[in-house]
Amino acid sequence: MSALSVWDTCSGGVKKSTEKIILYLHGGAYCAMSAQTHRTLTHKISKSTGRRVFAINYRLAPETKFPGALYDAVQAFLYLIDPTEKYNFDPKRILVMGDSAGGGLALAMLLYLRDHDLPSPEGACLLSPWVDLSFSYPSWNSASLFDYLPNNPDKLTGMNPQKLYLGDDFSASMLKHPYVSPLFAEHFEHLPPIMVQSGGCESLRDEIDALYQKINQSNTTFIHNEVYQDMVHVFQAFPLGKSVEEAIESIGWWARLGMSMISKYQVKQQQRQITTAGLSSSSAHQLTKSLIMSGFSKKDIPPPILLGRRHRSIPG
Repeated sequence: MSALSVWDTCSGGVKKSTEKIILYLHGGAYCAMSAQTHRTLTHKISKSTGRRVFAINYRLAPETKFPGALYDAVQAFLYLIDPTEKYNFDPKRILVMGDSAGGGLALAMLLYLRDHDLPSPEGACLLSPWVDLSFSYPSWNSASLFDYLPNNPDKLTGMNPQKLYLGDDFSASMLKHPYVSPLFAEHFEHLPPIMVQSGGCESLRDEIDALYQKINQSNTTFIHNEVYQDMVHVFQAFPLGKSVEEAIESIGWWARLGMSMISKYQVKQQQRQITTAGLSSSSAHQLTKSLIMSGFSKKDIPPPILLGRRHRSIPG
């Protein structure tokens, strides 16, 4: 019996909630920050989306190393949907969000839930997600003049985030474990709709672009990508003018309309039973996906930022 079928047999005395909420995982390189430090940001997100935000304080490194943070994130989600606990939220009414390390952690959680046949959330919104702990992309150097993050963090001695999170004796292969660096997951199929926001001149620019390309090439997972010109890492948390307002507004659009529109189009295209004679399974999936996204972008209520629009602030 699968984990999902076991979960479906659970029953409790608490009526399932119809409220839509956000589960938020804060950033801080897995070793700093908290739900409290992100209060101003999550307050803006709550107002824009019209949802309560459940921001958790997962255990931090170096006191708690991997997979402690992932364990806490997964347990928080399962607690919120547990029919025997006080909330009993519908998983399809939970938007998972995170910034920087919290964005990477949110994506790792989606992969874990999928891999273990556990219920999946409604969707995700990742703000400048840190998805490659190997620091293998060149923007860590080329963008250091513009971003506030240090270049080559893996060369640091006392505050090396790799060693803090994984321990001094971590192996090179561990850096590319999909639950550590989600960018290196074997595939990104069968995940809920994902929105990504990032700054055009941030140090994580290249790895975020690589993540977008990989997810966009999947057959079954939909991604909406927004890159804001001349913005830095997690710019949504700073008073940087119009771009911040646009980004927060777009998060509200994603929560109120975007994810549900994608789900509706998926069902509609399945009902139409698109003719794909002579196409491979992969090509048929891509055709279906492209038609869904085409209809998605032509809706009467488009996203505040044009779907998939790209900015390039610095050479890369």
